[in-house]
Amino acid sequence: MAKSLLKAQNLYHIYRAKQDQASVVALKGVGFEISQREFVAIVGPSGSGKSTLLRVLGGLMRPTAGSVIFNEEFDITKTSEEDLTFFRRHEVGFVFQEGNLLPDLSAYDNVVQSMTLAEVPYEFRKKRALELLDTMGVLPRKNQLATRLSGGERQRVAIARAMANNPRIIIADEPTGNVDFKTSVRLLELFKQLNRDTGMAFLFATHSNHVAGYANRSIELRDGLFLGQHGKDIDLSSLDLSRMVIMDSDNRITLPENIMGQLKEVGSLWNISVVESKKILLTPLEAIAEEQVPIQDSFEQRECPVCGIMNPPEGKFCISCGAKF
Repeated sequence: MAKSLLKAQNLYHIYRAKQDQASVVALKGVGFEISQREFVAIVGPSGSGKSTLLRVLGGLMRPTAGSVIFNEEFDITKTSEEDLTFFRRHEVGFVFQEGNLLPDLSAYDNVVQSMTLAEVPYEFRKKRALELLDTMGVLPRKNQLATRLSGGERQRVAIARAMANNPRIIIADEPTGNVDFKTSVRLLELFKQLNRDTGMAFLFATHSNHVAGYANRSIELRDGLFLGQHGKDIDLSSLDLSRMVIMDSDNRITLPENIMGQLKEVGSLWNISVVESKKILLTPLEAIAEEQVPIQDSFEQRECPVCGIMNPPEGKFCISCGAKF
């Protein structure tokens, strides 16, 4: 089994609001794991917490609670700012939807800049930058300012910059959001090739079926919750068809909406029993109660003063709500 590269454990993040405004809980106990060399997508509607999760995993922001374990030993949420800066510069590369290149620098200088901050020797910086721009197919544009590059060219330069320090993982937030479909395909094919050739892990957020299809698996977020996982051939318009419900590190299962719709009101009680192998059966507690109540004369039964369910006369506790007689 592949070694764990990045492990999120019970992550919460709250954006504190100003006075008289409600705070926003962007992440609600998210937990999952990424192995070395994996290619993973995070999917979900706008506002589901995808960007916040990427920023927390990449060490760009600290969560309100929870931890992120890198390489099975380094908790980036509890380290010093100095060590966190080292992590960001050497272990992870970022690609954002807008590219986020420095506008007053050339394509070449944007790539070199990231290595300068990491204190890479000058001669190596120069050689590495040229090699990466060549790999990305934008070497002829190396002297052009970022503002003079097309959308696809800017993203290619951003990828080169993200790879400059040979990170263990590339984190990308909607990396093809601002380019046309043809350019998107080229970039995604490039991601897959880099994943195969270099062994870098890739984690990107997307709302596109096409983009998610390039991942080996997809993590689904909904309203800040880790709802489930998907394999290949994902259909974002009908996620219920391919969702695999996951139990998180705190032994919680978040059930999808189509199942919740069948479970009546929030707060209803259900009994869990094992049927066959690796399958569970959910049975409404009131149905179990009805089966357990023997047919007796009405004067031999007792009505629970709390929930109103009729109980056998010899019981000490209500068979439905557990209230003591």
